[in-house]
Amino acid sequence: MRGEVMPSLIRPGGDLVETTNAQLGIRLGDLEGHAVDITRRRIWLAVWVFALIFMLLGVRLANLTVGGDGPMLAKKGVPPQMAQERPYIVDRNGVLLATQISAYNLGADARKISNIDETVSALSEMLPGFNREKAKRFLTSNRSYVELMKGLTPQQYKAVLTLGDPALKMQKANRRFYPHGPLASHMLGFVGSDMQGLAGLEFFLDRNVEPSGYDGFLPVTLDIRVQHSVRTELAKSIEKFSATGGSAIVMDVMNGNILSMVSLPDFNPNLTPWNAGHQRLFNMATLGSYELGSVFKVFTASMVLETGAASPEDTFQTSLPISIGRHEITDPHGEKRPLTVGEIVVHSSNIGSAQLALSVAPEVHWGFLERLGLIDKPELEIPELTKPQLPRQWGEVERATSSYGYGISISPLQALVAGAAMVNGGVMYRPRLINDDLPLGVRVISEETSKHMRQIMRAVVTHGTAKNAKKSKFKILGKTGTARMAGQGGYDNNRLMTSFLGAFPAHAPRYAFIVILQEPQQVDGVYGTGAGWNVVPLSTDIVERIAPLLGVMPQPENMPGDKGFIVHKAKEVL
Repeated sequence: MRGEVMPSLIRPGGDLVETTNAQLGIRLGDLEGHAVDITRRRIWLAVWVFALIFMLLGVRLANLTVGGDGPMLAKKGVPPQMAQERPYIVDRNGVLLATQISAYNLGADARKISNIDETVSALSEMLPGFNREKAKRFLTSNRSYVELMKGLTPQQYKAVLTLGDPALKMQKANRRFYPHGPLASHMLGFVGSDMQGLAGLEFFLDRNVEPSGYDGFLPVTLDIRVQHSVRTELAKSIEKFSATGGSAIVMDVMNGNILSMVSLPDFNPNLTPWNAGHQRLFNMATLGSYELGSVFKVFTASMVLETGAASPEDTFQTSLPISIGRHEITDPHGEKRPLTVGEIVVHSSNIGSAQLALSVAPEVHWGFLERLGLIDKPELEIPELTKPQLPRQWGEVERATSSYGYGISISPLQALVAGAAMVNGGVMYRPRLINDDLPLGVRVISEETSKHMRQIMRAVVTHGTAKNAKKSKFKILGKTGTARMAGQGGYDNNRLMTSFLGAFPAHAPRYAFIVILQEPQQVDGVYGTGAGWNVVPLSTDIVERIAPLLGVMPQPENMPGDKGFIVHKAKEVL
């Protein structure tokens, strides 16, 4: 139409962009220049972004290398290349207990093994713990790769290379290493092939401690010198008395620090510990639950003195057995006369102990055991812990028998923690293997009651069932326990659990201990199989070895306190 502007037409095959630019007033040359400018700006932007990124990375690298707040171990004098994922574990004196080393995994191309029997025989001779049956089964699988063994040391790696068998394959891998072998195996635990903790402190590490939380080092309360001494003496006595096992714990009564914990038989965490068997992996000290016999009389006497149910001068008639329902309680070696509270413990009278327990109300008795931590599962930085085995009901029979350690089963750890509170002034501390905070203590008995208990437990050594410990120049106090072990047909008189709960030095106890032998046998030249004849001499030997290591000095013969408790002469039966 006249006066209207006709739109530009695009011929078939024409350029739409060219036509559009023409409508916008942009010439072809201008468009090309505009595109070049945009591209140039984008390139410069990219250059600046990459420069900024590299600058930030450089700053971070310098900070990690020089700043000291990274994962390097320069503060401890450890070269950066030795930094590791799991912290070192060291004892309270800085002695290395667990570390990480380079190791090798041994595999093979099963298709290329020419003689399976010869190869397996050669490997088993040079590699302790090598599983012959597993290796034979894997090597007959005709697979391109089978794993035969993990964690070979560099020396073992070189030994395998001397075989010159191209079918054997070696892969480098990290390995947890315990320089002292089985010495502290139940406390340290072990890791799996994936370097994850499976037992002991290694298990605790993965769940409660950040790898950098201790700057690469985890200090524990263990004293490896004390541990070695305790384990050596315990092993000697187990062999001497043909016992099936034994355990011992040493603890600082002023803070709950565990200085030694031994359970025998034990295992070597460096040699595939999961194949060691249940008996060796079982920690008697914390996972075992036992009727400890007359050790419990310490807690019973403390209860009546603390509650005021009896005074130290009160006497209880022990001349005749007592009957509770259908049950009769007797004394195997009784004094057959009235005994004070202290004498009941010194002469280990079941009749007297039952009367002490029944002199308080049931709820008071139960509450006192609960206060001492004997009702609930204990706390410690290892997973191998057990709950006490308690009576199904709390009647007179159960209360009477529990007063002298029957019908209630606890771990040695629980007995030690409660026993330490009896002699340290009355404060019970939570046991611990990691000294990471202030000790947590709670008063469970008065200082006056604790003073009485120290006198009573010293008299057990000077006049009672633990007279074989009297010879120690470090002045021990304690209480023996000899308990028959339960079986399918009831209690077996031929299977005993003997124990000694003690502390030293007697005038001002600093270290408490509990030592246990499981099923000790009669030995020529030794009068009996009770605690006084086996575990008391063993405890004395342990104290004689560890006291100098702990800075405890020998005590004079006429030590204050030895004459502070009057007791009639006991019979020569231990």
